[in-house]
Amino acid sequence: MTTTAERSLTTLEHVWEARPGVLGWLTTVDHKRIGLLYFWTTLVFFALGGTEALLMRTQLATANEHVISPGGFNELLTMHGVTMIFFFIIPITTGAFGNYLIPLMIGARDMAFPRLNALSFWLFLGSGLFMYSSFLVHQAPNAGWFDYVPLALRRYNGGLNVDFYALGLILNGVSSTIGAINIVTTIFKLRAPGMSWNRMPLFCFALLAAALSLIFALPALTMDCVFLELQRKAGFDFFSPPGGDPLLWQHLFWIFGHPEVYIIVLPAFGIATSIIPTFARRRMLAFPLVAMAELLVAFIGFGVWAHHMFATGISTTTLAFFAAASMAVVIPSTIQVFAWLFTVNLGTPLFRTPLLFIGGFIVFFVLGGLTGIMFAAIPFDQAVTDTYFVVAHFHFIIFGAAVFPLFGGIYYWFPKVTGRLYDERLGKVSFFVVFAGTLLTFFPMHVVGLLGMTRRVYTYDAGLGWDAYNLLETIGGFVLAAGILLILANLIVSWRRNVPAGADPFNGGTLEWTIPSPPPHYNFAVIPTVTSAYPNWDAADRAHDIEKLHHGESVLADGHQTPTSTVNDAIADPVAEMPPESPWPIVVGVAVTAAFFMLLTTHVLVAAAFVGVTLLALLAWHGEDRPPVFPAESLARPNGWWGMALFVAAEATLFGTLIGSYVYLRFRNVAWPPPGIAEPHVLVPVLLTAALVAASVPMQLAWRAARSGRAAAAWRFLAAAFALQLGYFVWHVHDWVDAIHDAPPSHSTYSSIVTTMLGFGHAHVLLGLLVDAWLLVQIARRLTPYRLVGLQSAAFYWWAVSAISVAVLLTQESAHL
Repeated sequence: MTTTAERSLTTLEHVWEARPGVLGWLTTVDHKRIGLLYFWTTLVFFALGGTEALLMRTQLATANEHVISPGGFNELLTMHGVTMIFFFIIPITTGAFGNYLIPLMIGARDMAFPRLNALSFWLFLGSGLFMYSSFLVHQAPNAGWFDYVPLALRRYNGGLNVDFYALGLILNGVSSTIGAINIVTTIFKLRAPGMSWNRMPLFCFALLAAALSLIFALPALTMDCVFLELQRKAGFDFFSPPGGDPLLWQHLFWIFGHPEVYIIVLPAFGIATSIIPTFARRRMLAFPLVAMAELLVAFIGFGVWAHHMFATGISTTTLAFFAAASMAVVIPSTIQVFAWLFTVNLGTPLFRTPLLFIGGFIVFFVLGGLTGIMFAAIPFDQAVTDTYFVVAHFHFIIFGAAVFPLFGGIYYWFPKVTGRLYDERLGKVSFFVVFAGTLLTFFPMHVVGLLGMTRRVYTYDAGLGWDAYNLLETIGGFVLAAGILLILANLIVSWRRNVPAGADPFNGGTLEWTIPSPPPHYNFAVIPTVTSAYPNWDAADRAHDIEKLHHGESVLADGHQTPTSTVNDAIADPVAEMPPESPWPIVVGVAVTAAFFMLLTTHVLVAAAFVGVTLLALLAWHGEDRPPVFPAESLARPNGWWGMALFVAAEATLFGTLIGSYVYLRFRNVAWPPPGIAEPHVLVPVLLTAALVAASVPMQLAWRAARSGRAAAAWRFLAAAFALQLGYFVWHVHDWVDAIHDAPPSHSTYSSIVTTMLGFGHAHVLLGLLVDAWLLVQIARRLTPYRLVGLQSAAFYWWAVSAISVAVLLTQESAHL
């Protein structure tokens, strides 16, 4: 006779069981499978980026080498940087570690938006294939991972090299933004009841900070790449004097580029704060301070971008602010370093392989941080700009401080993911080899940089005092590669040896160690009880979970169900229904990637056709609706609203970048608009914008009517809003086309920035119209909870579009001042 617990587990396994075979992996929306897809894909890119680095080091091992041509060296240099940042470190931390671990750590059964989660992976893979296909046509990106103009402009770089770069990073940015929105919403809304902020794992704080940084930093890079493509392909002018300014590229790039350093390092902090308490065998010291420090690092990082521009001629008064911000970011970082060290020293540490890698991480992070403080001194920065001293500092942070915790995390969670133990002795050997290789590769770069060796040189003459150091660096690079291969060999051998790990081989403190290894498809048999930040060490809570399972309580076995909770205090909210596997994310991913390939070759009509395929796939995606059963009254806003709010935050940042670029270019030009271009009209744009703002009122009324069950009234309010919005769009686009005819974007920088700013505004209105049209059709059929959340999110979206339209209008009309 089966028990209640056995019946519950059997039902859960049946409900959540993944589809077998290749088709199951292609259509999966399971966060664990998607995390593994990210993991293995990023490892392939890591191997490619490492091979590129070794080829460059071989070229620079001795003076006057001819292993690689100058053009080939530029391509390897660019693709190495792009690969390691955009296709390895960021996606392996947020995509692999974040996807796999966050739901397990917070007591959820999946991410907040499972199908969007799958889409983010397929777009990421598409962007990587897009970028690396450039090698097939011998036109790989070649202007550096920073792609500075004017070198990246068509006048100096006429092939498709830079176009691969710009379009590839736009596509990659879309993927990263979707993933970041999913991480933030998941952490906000899917924490197990009782897991308030002061009980959430520090790893989740670190991923939350990194995801928020991605949402607010990526739009600057995206807009920069859009500007570049418009200038290269359509004759716009943003970066070329006398109207444009090449420094605009640097400002926008580093507004992303310096927060990106912390986007990379913050997940490493989170991994460290997971491993240290486990092997120190005590809770993290100063838990609240460490959590706040992780968030502060992300916040302060946004004020440091011109730290990279001290040699560009910016006024000393301005530079002083960024120097101060560069110093200030040290404070939260130091808080964490001391917390880590004191936790180890006050505990009874067990120096297993994961903790050794964290120790190496702390060494390199401190050394890299000290040279970072040196760069905050403006005269020193100006003296060593574009030397190998900068390369050394950068790699101590990016590799030593970001990748070492990844290796530690791979060892730490390997038993959880596979159910097998790794070989401890081989693990320790791999640590010491990787540590020695890292030190030997990057430390001599400090010296050779101070001796005057500049960055990005293809070769050098003998007798400059650089030869021995470069040879040491190359030897170190191969030692480092051998250490990484040892890690891979350890994992493969351990997998084949199949020594069972059990559920919790390390006595970890967080929730993932409370369930079997590898985790079942449904993650948790019951909603876990949480009363502290280290729930696995709370024996009474775990006993309570077992008791609930035996009584069939909190099992949630009626479908793909996961608990939701309020944002602040994690009070239980209605259960969320998660979608099953779906083919539409991969279809959308393939269609969007194909559209980017067509844009690359200027086949605009074919690209538009693929956009049409994308829209049809999205219709099919959202046509899969669940039964019209309304849940109990919610205490907090639903997941969909939070997803829309974060999307709006990203888009508002995008428009902030556009408006900021407009203001920057205006103050670089004496005449604005230039002679021959009329000042913008006032009356008609003001009336049109007022009509658009007014349309948000019936949108809000439509949602209120739908919430009270009055579907017919909701449809009528929505139709009224749609009519106003459509009228605004048609009239405004007509005026926009006339303005382009009178003053084409190629005419001046003013025409370029205004055309782009208005064009993005119209695109957002068109997107809202498409959503409204879908809602009109769906609500006419029936009102369901899914469509109700869609209507609520659409109403919020239109308020945001209205606010953005007012900001764009004021910016445009400021030309009269």
